[in-house]
Amino acid sequence: MVETLGATCFAGLGPLVERSLERLGAENVATFRIRNYDYVSFRLDRPKIQSLRSVHLLEDVFAEICRVRGIAAPSDIAKLSRRLDRPGLLESIALKNRLFPEANRSRGGRPSYFCFVRQNKDHRVHRKQVARQVGLSISRMFPRWRLNDPADLEFWVFWAGEVLLALRLSDRTLKYRGRRPPERPGALRPTIAAAMVELGDVRDGHAVLDPMCGTGTLLLECSLRYPRARLCGSDRSDEATRSAEKRLGGRASVRRCDLEDLDYPPGGFDRVLTNLPWGDQAPIRGPVYTKGVAKLLDLVDDNGIVVVLTPRRDLLEPTLRRLRARWTTTRVLVQGTWASIYVVRRESRRDASKDA
Repeated sequence: MVETLGATCFAGLGPLVERSLERLGAENVATFRIRNYDYVSFRLDRPKIQSLRSVHLLEDVFAEICRVRGIAAPSDIAKLSRRLDRPGLLESIALKNRLFPEANRSRGGRPSYFCFVRQNKDHRVHRKQVARQVGLSISRMFPRWRLNDPADLEFWVFWAGEVLLALRLSDRTLKYRGRRPPERPGALRPTIAAAMVELGDVRDGHAVLDPMCGTGTLLLECSLRYPRARLCGSDRSDEATRSAEKRLGGRASVRRCDLEDLDYPPGGFDRVLTNLPWGDQAPIRGPVYTKGVAKLLDLVDDNGIVVVLTPRRDLLEPTLRRLRARWTTTRVLVQGTWASIYVVRRESRRDASKDA
C-alpha cells in the first residue's frame, strides 16, 4: 500500500530532501515553501516508511489527510471541513501508532488534539479561523476528545496556494536523533549538520575534522552515518569540549584548542566541516575568515573538501578567491538568517607549486 506523506525541513534544504526520498523509492515528490521551512510532499510504499529515519535532514513527518485548492473567504473554510472523514483520520492515527510509537505517549485521560496553521504569507482569512473550524470538525467526529496544547494528536494546516491538512506522525526524537538537544546558545541544529555531512560527501574511512566543534553536533552526525570515519574535533571553550566529549562517548578525539594553534600536518584530513562564527551568539574573533580559512584548506589533501556554514559571504569569498579555491553554495535559513553551506575544493598543491 502506498501512503501520501509530507516532511518538513529548514528552508533551502528541500532539493536535498527530494533526492534522499527518491533514493528510498518515493514518487510524486514536490516541494513548496512555508515561511521558515520547506514542505516536501511524496508518496511511499508503507514497508519503506520506517526508512525515513535514515533521512537525517527531516524535522518532522506527516500523514496527509486532505487538500483543497484555496481559502479566499471565511465561507471557504467549510471546503476543508467537508474533506475530513472519520475513517481517514483513524487510518492516519493508526499509521502514527505503528511507525512512531515513541510519539504516542498519552498525557492521560481522554485523547487530546490541537490544530496548528503554517502559511507562506498573510491571507484575508486569519489562520486562527482555519484552526478553529478544523478543531470543531474534529470535535464533532470525536466528541470525547479534548482540545489541548500540548496534545496527543497534532493536526497541521499548511497553506501555500493549496491548503493541506496533515497529522504529525513524528515528535522531536526524529530531528534530535532521540537525544536531548544541546542547551548551548547558537548550537547547530542536527538537520543542518546532516546537510553539511551530505554535501561534503563524507564516507567511512575518511579522516574528518571539525576545528570549531562546539558541542559536537557535526561530529555526532558523521559518527551516526559513517561509524568507521576517523573523527577529530577541537574548540576554544572548555565547556563546549566537555559537552562534546560526553555526547560523542569516545567516538571522536576532542581537545581544547584555538584554530590558530592546531598542529595537524598539512593534508592530514579528507574532510573539514565546521560552523564558522557569525551572529551575536558566536562573535567573530581574530582573522578566522582570512588566516583561519586558509588553514582549513591547508588541512585537507588534494582531493579533500572543506564545508563551512556562514551568512558572511562578504568575509569568506574574498579569501576563497585569493586562495584560488573552487566552491558551490546551498542557501539555508538558520535561526531566521539566510546562510550558505559552502563546499570548497582547494587548489592542488602541485598546481600551486607550478604557479609559484
